[in-house]
Amino acid sequence: MTTTAFVRDVNRSSVLEFVRVHEPVSRAHIARELGLSRSATSEIVDQLLSEGLVEEGGVGGSTRRGGRPSVQLRFVPDAKYALGIDIGGTKTILLLSDLTGRVVARKKVSTRANRSDVLEHIRAEADEFIANSGIDRGKIVGVGIGAPGLTDYESGVVIAAPALQWTEVNVKQALQELSPGPIFVDNDVNMAAVGEKWKGEGSRCRDVVLITIGTGIGAGIIINGSIHRGAHNYAGEIGYFAVDPLTDETSTSDEFGALDKLASGSGVASQAKALLQSYPHSILHGVEVTSERVFEAAAKSDPLALEVVDSMAKYTAAAIVNIVALLNPGVVIVGGGVAQSGALFMSRIRSRVKELIPIPVDIVPASLGEDAGALGAAATVLIETNNLALDR
Repeated sequence: MTTTAFVRDVNRSSVLEFVRVHEPVSRAHIARELGLSRSATSEIVDQLLSEGLVEEGGVGGSTRRGGRPSVQLRFVPDAKYALGIDIGGTKTILLLSDLTGRVVARKKVSTRANRSDVLEHIRAEADEFIANSGIDRGKIVGVGIGAPGLTDYESGVVIAAPALQWTEVNVKQALQELSPGPIFVDNDVNMAAVGEKWKGEGSRCRDVVLITIGTGIGAGIIINGSIHRGAHNYAGEIGYFAVDPLTDETSTSDEFGALDKLASGSGVASQAKALLQSYPHSILHGVEVTSERVFEAAAKSDPLALEVVDSMAKYTAAAIVNIVALLNPGVVIVGGGVAQSGALFMSRIRSRVKELIPIPVDIVPASLGEDAGALGAAATVLIETNNLALDR
């Protein structure tokens, strides 16, 4: 993209976002507040009017010199829609969002069902979902897809997704027929981070980190309103954080990292199982030990469970301290199934972080639940097609 085209796209997104936030608003007000010339503003507004993204409605007051009242512009939220898909190891969320993030249709389906090919199954489900939504397919500007693994954002290829047994799978190509518009594929944590930045706990900050704790542990990093993916798309793979610099253990890409083994759901369950013999009276004896049961036992003051949860909180806090020291985000959002297990875990993380680092940071639980990834995928479509400016 040339510099001129880039500037034009940025200005277009800025004008559209300004109308959305400040409607009703005049062309003159937009030009003045955004520092654009009146001719450039009029050209952009005319384009937005032709696309149906804004509409003229009503007039404002007369100018200071008694000139004609200005025509007011209003945002049209249902002019376009985006399809967001969050593919999980067992469940997949599909949703359609308008330009303001209002979800107009949503569906949760099994990722695998009875079909042997996961992507063919998801394509068929998404096709049916769109058909039943009542939304004109021509108004859907594109599709965003979050996948549970390492992805190449530019090509849409999932390099590795152990939960789905995928290696070098071209998700973008497989689902291209869903929309005449573009397809965007990113890892699920990045998509969830965008979702929380758009409509969740990160909406008030330009620098946001989302940490998700489930089977593994990962992070989505937003700097100046944009996802930071790194040179090779590995940014946020904090499951590989070193927790003991003196260890001789090694890690490979096809296994959990050191932090995963200590602070994820699978790590919590493994630690609890290893400690069972040391706690003969624990209520975890005689049941299948899962992270959910460990947190339930901790809530009942079970000594074994309390030790494991405390250990997990300390390792998670240490990871957050490293992130805060390096990036100084406005907020750290903690999400994922394990992170939603209760206030006990969050309070221990906050207190430990405060003990370890003098830099202030808000640490809050995620607010969008299981829809964060799909909503972020929809937002990614709108951002990439210049229908949303998330960095404002």
